[in-house]
Amino acid sequence: MSTNNFLFNFNVKNENDEQKNYATSTKKSLAGFIDFFIVLFLRACFLQILNDFYLSKLFYNFLNDFENKFGTREPKGNHEHVSFVLHHPIFIYSLIIIIFVLLIGAIYYSYLNSSSWQATVGKRIAKIIVVNKDSEKISFTTGIYHYLLNLIPIIFLILVLIYSQKNKYNIYETFSKNQFLTICGFMILVASNCSFFNKKRLNFFDYLLKIEFHQGKTQSKMPWTKN
Repeated sequence: MSTNNFLFNFNVKNENDEQKNYATSTKKSLAGFIDFFIVLFLRACFLQILNDFYLSKLFYNFLNDFENKFGTREPKGNHEHVSFVLHHPIFIYSLIIIIFVLLIGAIYYSYLNSSSWQATVGKRIAKIIVVNKDSEKISFTTGIYHYLLNLIPIIFLILVLIYSQKNKYNIYETFSKNQFLTICGFMILVASNCSFFNKKRLNFFDYLLKIEFHQGKTQSKMPWTKN
């Protein structure tokens, strides 16, 4: 396959493409909106439970240790304060908590998209099923990869904000002074939004993992029900 076909093959037709009924951008947006708030609720419940049993005590101990060291309970961005935070147990525990928060989303999307529903709750409501290029159910592993790839724009945005804050740039200055960020940002923007320019409504990450979104609904009443 040529480079052009590999990068821009979204509109190339296969034998069975005419029989496939692809989900519209409107339905995908509706499903994404519903799933976003479901995952947000699950994460909020997880953090609330964790806070009641552990986080509040951990944070209280950190503030006490910080006050004993510096005579204040308000950390600032200077070297001494940052170094103290990085070497305090709260730092590694915070990283672990962030990983678990991300896992909630990863498991939600990956399990449901690879389940008998072949859809998350939002997709189920919008009547969308997730399939591979052969119109078969995707694997849990593929679902994980798909979730992680779709985090790239968010991770990039966070890195841009950190870079701009560190150098005291506004967004325009950040991209005008850093060509690498500009090129990466453009590529990520195209990869994330090229679904608007092809019949299958696939972005580059969907295409890379050979995932498609068809209109329809499986007969399974529950996601764990065997077909």
